[in-house]
Order: sequence, then C-alpha cells, then structure tokens
Amino acid sequence: MKPELSFCITCKNRLYQIRQTLRKNLDDNAYYNDLIEFILVDFGSDDGLHEWIVDNFQPELASGYLKYYYTDELPQWHMSIAKNTAHWWASGNILVNLDGDNYTGSWGGAYVMKAFEQHGNRCVIHQFSGTYGDGSCGRIAVRSKCFDMIGGYDESFEPMGHQDLDLVERFVQIGLHYILLPDNRYNLAIPNTKKESIIHAASSKSYIEMLRHNEDISRRNLLEGRLIANAGKFGIRKNIFDHNGKIISEK
Repeated sequence: MKPELSFCITCKNRLYQIRQTLRKNLDDNAYYNDLIEFILVDFGSDDGLHEWIVDNFQPELASGYLKYYYTDELPQWHMSIAKNTAHWWASGNILVNLDGDNYTGSWGGAYVMKAFEQHGNRCVIHQFSGTYGDGSCGRIAVRSKCFDMIGGYDESFEPMGHQDLDLVERFVQIGLHYILLPDNRYNLAIPNTKKESIIHAASSKSYIEMLRHNEDISRRNLLEGRLIANAGKFGIRKNIFDHNGKIISEK
C-alpha cells in the first residue's frame, strides 16, 4: 500500500550520525509504520553504512518501512542533487526532508500528517526553529505533486547553501501557504560544523561563498519568475541499487 508520508534521508560517510538518529526515528514512528516510510539514499559511503544497515534493520527492510538505496552516480557531494534523488524515489503523498542528523520526535510523522489535515494540501510545512545553524532549516514537508511540479531543489546551485530557503520561497511564489511549525519536540538535530557539511563537496568556494552565490541565483530567478528548477527533471534516476544489490527500475 502506498504510504501517506515519506521521510527522505541522504547520506555520504555520515554513519557516525545515522547510528544516533535512524533507530530512534524508526522507533518513534513505528506505531504508524503502515502510513510512513523512511527512504535512505547512500551516495557512495565507504564508512560501513551499507553493512550496518543490512546487519541491523532486516525487519524494517523486509516490510518496506525502511528503504535503503545506494548509488555511485554522485562522486562529489551536491546537496540539491542528493535531496532530489531521495525525494524522487520516495512513494509517499507527503515528502519530508529529513537530514541524517535530524530527529523526527515521538510520532513526528503523525504530527506532520495532522498539520496537512489542518492546513490543507496546498501548503508547505517548515519545521524551522528560527535559529540558523541548528540543523532544522531543511525540515521541509510538502505534497509530492507540488514537489514534482516545481522541479525540486535547484541543481544549478553550488553544492551547499541556501537550497532549502530557495525551495520554500518558490513554493510560496506558486501559491502554497507557508506554515511554520518550530516546535522543538519535532525538529531537533545533532550539531554540525560547516566544515563537516562541505567535506565531500567539489567546489573551490568556502561555505559562505557558496551560500552567497546561491542566494544571488535564487534572487534573480525569483525576480524573473523562474520558479521551476531543473526543467522539471530532477535527481539521479539510474544506477540506483537496493540493500540486496538489485538495481531499482525507473519509477
């Protein structure tokens, strides 16, 4: 049965954080495991992530509550491409970006589903605390049809910086209602430094330089009404493998 909500997780060599968050998040949402799925896409990790997932989550993998996918198609980290890939392969009617260092909170998926029931389908839910740098700015939830329509995160950006706020602003510009839900019971994250965030990104720019560059692109696009990114086609759609090493067919 198609899930109502997908938590979309990306990872490259962050096993040390996934160890802390994944089991907790699965347990915190297990009551609704018939309505929720977790999509974890691994972009060429060599830190033992694959083995750890297979060794520790067989029941969740077998049931489809957790889907683990792997690809070598993104050798250098690019946040927009990575997030788009996880969202593309998700099946839920509601897509929630969940960075690998984020916690959903107890029944966090039900909390988001209830918010959509309250505010309607044409909204974007932002679980941002309001404090930049605490890891919550990327917690964005939207209907899958809206995500597809807008072309996802902008892959023309530098690898890191401003991709989340640009996405939110484009949703607002096409008419979605912006709903801020900063409740810290549902948006906590493991602290990261920007050095950690960009370690696998292929850019000569610093994080601040990438951020400013992407802000400039975003501003120009918004002023000129370019709201659909990537010509509507986003994410990696080939050479995606599941936890058994089986290639996943085109969606």
